[in-house]
Amino acid sequence: MGKYVLSKKIGIVLGILTIIATLGYGFLYLLGTSLGKALNSEIDTSATDRLTLVILIGLLIVGVITGAGPFGLNRNVWRIVYFGFCLVLGICLLIIFFISIGALGRTYEFMILCISMMYFLLGYLVRKEK
Repeated sequence: MGKYVLSKKIGIVLGILTIIATLGYGFLYLLGTSLGKALNSEIDTSATDRLTLVILIGLLIVGVITGAGPFGLNRNVWRIVYFGFCLVLGICLLIIFFISIGALGRTYEFMILCISMMYFLLGYLVRKEK
């Protein structure tokens, strides 16, 4: 077996999960703002629409980097960068999990926690499989 086989498999699965979660949140966002506009809400969302779309595009890019990143682990510099990337994302998602308790529903909150733990696992495997 080649090097980083488990890291590549987990990275691809985690990248796909991140992209699916981002698309799910995007769908919920669009559904909520559309219902607000359909019910003639007085809140102006034009300023927050751009910021939310930038965040969603950023999360999609993170998912793509997560899925494609393990294929460059043979290079030492990329291995260090990817380890830091996984560690930072794991910590950020864990913080987001604690912030969002009770706000998003158990399914999405549990998905955030699972993705956070998988980023920690991926970072550990990238560091361990030398």
